[in-house]
Amino acid sequence: MKGVIFDLVEEFIIEISDEETFEEIFSDCNFITEEPFVGPGTYPDEDLMELLNKAITKLDIPLPDALRSFGKWSFPNLVKKIPPSFVDFEHPKTFLMTVENIVHVEVRKLYIDANPPRFDFEDNHPDHLVINYESSRRLYDLMDGLIEGVGEYFNSPIKYSREIAERDGGEICKYHLTFATGA
Repeated sequence: MKGVIFDLVEEFIIEISDEETFEEIFSDCNFITEEPFVGPGTYPDEDLMELLNKAITKLDIPLPDALRSFGKWSFPNLVKKIPPSFVDFEHPKTFLMTVENIVHVEVRKLYIDANPPRFDFEDNHPDHLVINYESSRRLYDLMDGLIEGVGEYFNSPIKYSREIAERDGGEICKYHLTFATGA
């Protein structure tokens, strides 16, 4: 997991609690990594889960709710870290369909060892989109929040449902999105 995600988790925890609470959570963690987390660094997924598990225990928030809330909060904060042209779209559907071939390509260029989820799309109707999300991390609740954050960012709520499916011997999550008329 990239260090930028650790940075965002820290900001999120401080925003929903305070800096002292974050410091307590952080000091209770038993990380694999011994050096400080920095944005461009790559760290074991287990370290992120350690931080999240300590946070949800301390803050008394179920993990699915915490991941969804973090995802929703994260989207506008991630937007601040990327070139404006990456989100210069009039509608969330148009933006979402660029994530794999533009945003994730750039992430992989910037961070050679980055491992973002893989997306492919089924676009058979102007007001609908299916995102096939594939990741060994299976952070579906985080993805739920990111979708909600995209809808808010573009001031165009997105209705969605998800289903787990099998593809090529692996698991994917199919997100069925519905947009306001006129996507």
